[in-house]
Amino acid sequence: MANFVIQLIGNYGYFGMFLGMVLEAVIIAIPSELILATGGILASQKIFSFEGAFLVGLLGSVFCAIVIYLMGYYGGNAFIKKYGKYFFMKEEDIEKSDSWFKKYGLLSALIGRNFPIIRTLISLPMGITRQSFIKFIIYTTIGSIPWTFAFVYVGYTLGENWIILSTYVGYLKIPIRIFLLSIVFYLFVKKVLKK
Repeated sequence: MANFVIQLIGNYGYFGMFLGMVLEAVIIAIPSELILATGGILASQKIFSFEGAFLVGLLGSVFCAIVIYLMGYYGGNAFIKKYGKYFFMKEEDIEKSDSWFKKYGLLSALIGRNFPIIRTLISLPMGITRQSFIKFIIYTTIGSIPWTFAFVYVGYTLGENWIILSTYVGYLKIPIRIFLLSIVFYLFVKKVLKK
């Protein structure tokens, strides 16, 4: 996967980075942190500018969020259940996003953009429930800034040692998944006890 991202950005520059971010939303197996860190590495080598890598990463992230929002807005739950698998959307990940949205509302666009998996799928329930598009864009853009800046900056400072980043991100995903599963379990138990 790393070689594909490096080739894509190496061959197409900023457009390749933007395209990588779009593919990250459609094919969740491509990690955005790798794309953003690669942009940062190229900025450290003066191939990109730091600001350019950051802005392209942010635009790509927001564009993807809009696409997923529109899938939910026009397709609804039925579309997601039927066609979500073709976009590598797992049902349990969609359920996690739904529980985040039910708990935090529009704030989940702000908070959720900084958690792996949730950051990509949090736009679905917002589209399905037809939240204000303008508010969605504002919250998503603000929420995407820390994630985008952090990984571009780490790529910029680590340079060729970006593999270290990839290893640590893998470790970080484990407690985040445990935390998300705990929330889902808590909500499930709460619902059962209510009945």
